[in-house]
Amino acid sequence: MEISRARPEDADALAALLARFFAEKGFAASPDEIRRRADVFLVEQANAAFLAVEGGLPVGTATVTTVFGFETGRQAEIEDLYVLPGWRSRGVGKALVEAARGWCREHGCTDVEVVVTPEGEARHGLGTWYRSLGFAETGRRILHLRG
Repeated sequence: MEISRARPEDADALAALLARFFAEKGFAASPDEIRRRADVFLVEQANAAFLAVEGGLPVGTATVTTVFGFETGRQAEIEDLYVLPGWRSRGVGKALVEAARGWCREHGCTDVEVVVTPEGEARHGLGTWYRSLGFAETGRRILHLRG
């Protein structure tokens, strides 16, 4: 398996994986919206996406965004982590997170965060899985306002 940073020419593969992920989770973005956003995402310097490829087949992805603030300086969030169902529990997710964390270190990120939804916890035990990779609860809550 090869893990590499996605480039603009990888937009189709990235968008296809994310469309499957979003469909599984019931997110509203359509495949066309995701594909258009992939073009923008992949040229933003503060973002990175990683693809796991096995035998020419993209089997997983991780996406990272960063912000710069006064409290911590450059901070990252692993926004999306998706592995095709047949490839789960084979170390693909862990390898993608490690690649994302490496990129974050190279780009001066002091913190890397991940949001675990109640659904992700219930279905996949993501909180426990991320804790096994060194992530810790902060006690902070995310409040959301759309638009």
